[in-house]
Amino acid sequence: MIQKFLLAFGLLYSNLIYAQDTPLKEVPSPVINSFKKAFPNATDIEWEMKGELYNAEFDINRKDHEVWINDKGSIIKHKREIRTRDLPEVVTKTLKQNFKGYWVDDVAKYEVAKQFFYKVEMQTLTKEKNVVLNEKGEIVDRVL
Repeated sequence: MIQKFLLAFGLLYSNLIYAQDTPLKEVPSPVINSFKKAFPNATDIEWEMKGELYNAEFDINRKDHEVWINDKGSIIKHKREIRTRDLPEVVTKTLKQNFKGYWVDDVAKYEVAKQFFYKVEMQTLTKEKNVVLNEKGEIVDRVL
């Protein structure tokens, strides 16, 4: 019992160290300016540090977004929640061909270095699977 408690405490503590909320006044102006320019309609913005990058979680029109920005104001990665029906047809076709019996549970669209990727969480009654596809519908080994 104590071992489980210590493990849970250690995992929680390591998450607190890795990603901590960052007050807006501690976010550099190039980061803020870049963010405001790219996402002028953002609401409910929460900042934190993730490694060397500034991370903002926010909403636009009740859709979840997340962006990673370096200290010079360059957007490194942008994630946004999308609906299954908004997946490109080529991505949907790949999923249907390769994952029969699974249904789509959650979808996110990522932009990294001007390329788009789709992270699709799928499941059956007994299994779960995460798949990343590029905009051509190809399954890729990419960690997002």
